[in-house]
Amino acid sequence: MTENTFKTPEKISMRLERFFGEKVYLLILAAIIGVLGGLGAVLFREMIEGIRFAAFYGGFSNDVLSQTPWYRLVLPPAIGGLVVGPLIYFLAREAKGHGIPEVMNAVSNRGGKIRRRVMMVKTLASAITIGSGGSVGREGPIVQIGAGVGSSIGQALGFDGNKLIILLGCGAAAGMAATFNAPIAGVILAVEVIIGSATISVFSPLVVASVMGTVVTRLIYGDETFIEVPQYTMENPWLELPLYLGLGVAAGGVATIFTRGIVFFEDLWDRFRIPQWLSPAVGGAIVGGMAIFFPQVLGVGYETVYKAAHGQEALWVLAALVFLKIIASGTSLGSGGSGGVFAPSLFVGACLGGAFGLMVEQLFPGQTAHSGAYALVGMGAVLAGTTHAPITAILMLFEITSNYTIILPLMFACIISLVLSTRLFPTSIFTTRLKRRGVRLRSSAEAELMRRTRVRRLLKPFPETMLPVTPASKVVEGALSSPSGHQYVVDASDKLLGEISLQRIKAILREQSLDDALMLAVDMMDSPVTSVALDDTLDVAMGHISRLDTEMLPVLDKNDKLVGTITRHDIMVFFDHEILRNEAASMKFLPEQVKDDMSLVELPSSETITEVRVTEKLSGETLKSLDLRAAFGLNAIGIQRSSAAGVIKLSAEPHIPFQKGDVLSLVGTQEAVERFRQHFGLQ
Repeated sequence: MTENTFKTPEKISMRLERFFGEKVYLLILAAIIGVLGGLGAVLFREMIEGIRFAAFYGGFSNDVLSQTPWYRLVLPPAIGGLVVGPLIYFLAREAKGHGIPEVMNAVSNRGGKIRRRVMMVKTLASAITIGSGGSVGREGPIVQIGAGVGSSIGQALGFDGNKLIILLGCGAAAGMAATFNAPIAGVILAVEVIIGSATISVFSPLVVASVMGTVVTRLIYGDETFIEVPQYTMENPWLELPLYLGLGVAAGGVATIFTRGIVFFEDLWDRFRIPQWLSPAVGGAIVGGMAIFFPQVLGVGYETVYKAAHGQEALWVLAALVFLKIIASGTSLGSGGSGGVFAPSLFVGACLGGAFGLMVEQLFPGQTAHSGAYALVGMGAVLAGTTHAPITAILMLFEITSNYTIILPLMFACIISLVLSTRLFPTSIFTTRLKRRGVRLRSSAEAELMRRTRVRRLLKPFPETMLPVTPASKVVEGALSSPSGHQYVVDASDKLLGEISLQRIKAILREQSLDDALMLAVDMMDSPVTSVALDDTLDVAMGHISRLDTEMLPVLDKNDKLVGTITRHDIMVFFDHEILRNEAASMKFLPEQVKDDMSLVELPSSETITEVRVTEKLSGETLKSLDLRAAFGLNAIGIQRSSAAGVIKLSAEPHIPFQKGDVLSLVGTQEAVERFRQHFGLQ
C-alpha cells in the first residue's frame, strides 16, 4: 500500500508533516486556521452591519430607535425570523441556538467533526438574526464558525482524534479572540469550555491561532478595544470588597435566573403549536414589540453596556433591563433564532453592576469607585455564573479594560458568582441544553480518550486469513502456529465470512474427527463475526472485547473488507502512551487498508522504524519476556519469519517465541535501538 491510496490533500499533508515534524506542522496549521478564523469573524461582523443598516435604515442607536415608528421596530426582527426559520429547519438544525453547545457536542461525541453545511448556515442565520434585531450575541456563532473552519481543514487533511479536536479548538479560539480583541481569553475559552485539556501539545497551537486571529482583526479595524471604558480603582478596599462580595452574590442569582430563563423559554416555545420554521418570526415580532418601550433589548446591546460602564443610564432603566434582556434573549433563542449568549450575559451583568454601583454611590457618596467599575465587575461575574468559566470571564474583562487594579474585585466577584450559581443550578448555560437533549458530555481524560480515538489508529495489519475451501488440516496447522489462536475466513475480495478460533477447533474435535475430504474452513467457522469499523471509537471496540471476553476483534473497511485487527493489548499500550506519555508507543498505521506493506506508518519526528535480525541469543525469547518498552523504550510492530512457503508476516503478539533469523520491526529513537543492539550483541 502506498500514498496513492489517499486523497491528494491527505498525501500532501502527510509529506508536509514528515518534512516539518508533527509539532511544527500543527503550529503551521494553527496559524492558517487562526487567519481564516479572524477573516471569518470580520466577514460575519460586516454581514451583521450590512443587514442592520438595511433593516433599520442605518439608524440603530437607542436614541434613534426611541423615535422610530413602532412598525419599524416590530417588522425587522419578525421578517428576519421568517427568513431564519426555514433556513435552519430545512438545511441545518444544529445552527439553531447559541452555537457553543454544538461545538462541545462535536468534541465530546463526534470526534471533532462539524458538518460544513452547519458552518455556512450558522453564519447566514446568525447574521440575519442579529442584524434584524434579535436579542442575541455574535460571539457564540463566531466560535462555532471558527470551530467549523478548523474541523473542516482537519477532516480534509485526514486528521482524526486529538489532532482534529485541537484544530477545532484553534478555530474556536481564533474566532473568540478576533471578536473581543482578546487573544488570551480566546485561548482560555477553548481550553476551559471547548476542549477541557491544557497540556502543552494542546495549548501551543491554541495560542498561535488566537494570536493570528487577533492580528487579522487589528490589521483591518486597528487596535480597537471591545468597548471603551474609563480606568477605575478601588478608593476604599475595606469598604468596597464587601460591596463586591454583595455584587458577586447578586450576579450568581441573576446568572441562575438567566440560565433557567433560557430553559424556560425553550420549553415554552416547544409547547406552542407553531410550525418550527415559523416560530422565529413570531419570536422576532415579540422582541420587536418589547423594543417599542425599551429599544435597548434589540441586537447585541453594546451601546447600553457602554452607557452602564460610564454611568450614563438611569438606575431604574438598568434594573429593568436586567430582566427584560433575559426575556428578550430567551424569546429570540427559544423561538428558534440563531445567536450567542456571551453578549446578553455581558449586557445583563453590566446593567446589574451599573444599577448596583449607582445605589452604592447614593449610599456612600465619594467613598467608592465610580458606578462604572461595578458595571464592569458585574459583566464578568454574570458571565462566570452563566458559563461556569470563571477564568475566561476574568481574563476577558481584564483584556477589555486593560486595567490591572480591577482584577482583584473582578476575581472576587466572579468566584462568588460561580460558587452560588453552581449551587443553585449545577449545569452551565451551555451544558444545560446538551444534557436536556440526552447528550453525553466529557468525563474523565481516560474515558474521553476512548470516545475520541478511532480504531484505525491502533490497526494491527496482516491478519491471518484463509479461503473458505481451505482443508481442515491446514486450518488446524494454522491455528496451532498462530500466536493469537484466531484465523479469519475471507472470500477472494477479502470480505470477512467467518472466524475460526482454537476453542472452536477443540469443540469440533470433541464431537468428530477432521476429515479433509469432508470438512473445509467454511464448515468450521463461526459466522457472523462481531467486528468493528476503521472509524469506530475505542470505547466501542473495548465494549465488544469485554462482552465477548476475547483478546482481539477483526477490523473492516467501508467495503466490509478485512484490513486488520485490534487487540486488548494494543489498547492498553495506547493508554500507556496517551495517559502516561510514553512516546515509544505513539505510532499509528496510516492507510485505510494495510495488508502487504508495513512501511507507511505515522511516527513522532524523533522516532524511526528499524529492522533487527534475531540471533541465537534471542531465540526463544518473547516480547513479553524482553519487555522492550520498559527496558529500552522500544515498541515492536511486526515480525517477519522465513518458511518453506516464503516470508510470513506475523503480528507483534507478546507471547510469540522468536526464532533465529526472524526480523523484528521496532519503533523508537535511534539511540534506543543502539542500546538494544549493544545489550544483545546484535548487528
